[in-house]
Amino acid sequence: MLGENTNVDKSASVGNYLNLYFGQNQGVRLGESSVVSLRGHARMPEKRVKGQVKILLNRDAGKMYLDFVEANQVVHIDVFHQPGEIDPRDVARAIFWALDEHFLEKDPQLQFAEDERVKMVTEYAKKIFITTSLGKGVIYELYQDQVKPFIEGEEGFDHVHVLARLDREEYYLVYVIAEAVEEVIISSGIKPVKVRNIIHGNQKQAEDSFAGYIKLPWKNFKGQNAYKLPDKENVNQLILKLAEKFGGVDEIEEFMENYSTNIFKRKGVDQQKKKWGDVEHYVEQLEELGLIKDTILGKVMTRKGLQLKDFVINHKCELETEIRRNMRKMPSGGNSRFRKLGQVDQKQTQVEFTNRNKTVNNPDKNWSGDLAVPETIVQAMKNSFLRNDPHFTIKKEDLHYYDKKSYVPIDVCLLIDASGSMAGDKRQAACFLAQNLLLSGKEKVAVVTFQERSSEVVVPFTRNQNILNKGLSTISPAGLTPMADGIMTAVNLIKNNRVRNPLLVLISDGIPNIPLWTLDAQADALEAATHIRENKIHFICIGLESNRFYLEKLSANAGGALYLVDDLNKDNLINIVRHEKKNMLESGKKMA
Repeated sequence: MLGENTNVDKSASVGNYLNLYFGQNQGVRLGESSVVSLRGHARMPEKRVKGQVKILLNRDAGKMYLDFVEANQVVHIDVFHQPGEIDPRDVARAIFWALDEHFLEKDPQLQFAEDERVKMVTEYAKKIFITTSLGKGVIYELYQDQVKPFIEGEEGFDHVHVLARLDREEYYLVYVIAEAVEEVIISSGIKPVKVRNIIHGNQKQAEDSFAGYIKLPWKNFKGQNAYKLPDKENVNQLILKLAEKFGGVDEIEEFMENYSTNIFKRKGVDQQKKKWGDVEHYVEQLEELGLIKDTILGKVMTRKGLQLKDFVINHKCELETEIRRNMRKMPSGGNSRFRKLGQVDQKQTQVEFTNRNKTVNNPDKNWSGDLAVPETIVQAMKNSFLRNDPHFTIKKEDLHYYDKKSYVPIDVCLLIDASGSMAGDKRQAACFLAQNLLLSGKEKVAVVTFQERSSEVVVPFTRNQNILNKGLSTISPAGLTPMADGIMTAVNLIKNNRVRNPLLVLISDGIPNIPLWTLDAQADALEAATHIRENKIHFICIGLESNRFYLEKLSANAGGALYLVDDLNKDNLINIVRHEKKNMLESGKKMA
């Protein structure tokens, strides 16, 4: 049971509790068997973690289950139980009368206004949706025995699934609903299941099954529509697909080495996930293409797989060029969502250069710069003839000079959290951002990481992609979060280099937990952030909603802006940095 002696005070305290955690984009466990949030839930496989439920931070419950347009409109309540059949009509009646009893206890005067009380409960009955293994429907319909059939695979198989449209002021009713559901489960002779732990994360997007459309020379597809491309072009297409996941040719080669017959060069799946994230999907695709097979030594590359590896090694330069070209053309991704808090108070400066493709002839304007000699002579010859000059002369109105162009150069320093929680897909997303910035712009890029108890410049300011890739390949997330040390390293790097309009981008999924000067890690990072403002460095922080309050203080101390996201994926990172660079360019033009 969720508790005994249920009363108005207890439900009110639960309402306050939910308001606090929902405001931080977190779900909670009520009692031992109920999980509540504004997001979707996923039951973790029992073989991996028994009794663990994952709150899907990037899946709004209303949008996910009821096709709502607006977010945060629906409270998601799951009450877990052992296998057994629970009638949704019993759950509906129990919730209906529990709400009636609660309103009567809250306002005893309602006993004299039964019609008003029934009307109030009926309104809620139309806003609460229930699913069990025997059916589903809103309480209002279920109370009248109108039950929609349960479809296998839907929510509700091993738990009572409740979706309630409640405003923030109505969150106290969650306690009443969850208590009523648990009572029905017990009265049905079924034991509730204990939820041992809840975790927060994102639901991954479905991976592209490229094995279904890349046709290699040795792979025959029966009944599939494969593109009939030249053999080499298909192999290149496969390498480009792998590059989207692993980064470059060197990392693709490193990944393939893990499936060689040399056991001393192989790394386990867990080590691979730490660097590249989920690799299992790609292994499955390579198996389907006949490049990897199962043996007594585990998964190893087939003869054709070894040929592909040799192809990668022998055509490294050509493939790197193709990957760079593909990365430049790659759009930033469509469905990125972010929220910006604060404004950057640093100003940008423009750089002028001579535009030798355009000349100007304006005798009324004072000019300075490079004289366009050929155009000036041609103009003087024409004008000398028109002026009837006795001989060739050059006058002020004949002068041509080269026009000048201006732009706002932006050198970017990425300050990347390389603590243990950033392993896998988050690390790959940050590395992809660095590569994208280098290939899509004309300015320099630098990368600083912080982990364990210190920070490191893994890539100094450079325009060389080989230097960038070599530095990125050394990033191996582990340990704690010494953010203050990372900030100071980045500030000193920018101060000691000739950079133009520096943009410092902090990417982190957490908050500091290793101090630099005192015993307070968070206070040290806030102090370090003031050095960003003092050195007039344009600063933005990209972080998660759950860390909003601290990161907002950090960004304010740095005189910068905070971008909040649900997920640190490459689309979000690229779109945010592009958005900020665009703002900097527009700001620089306005000042000109």
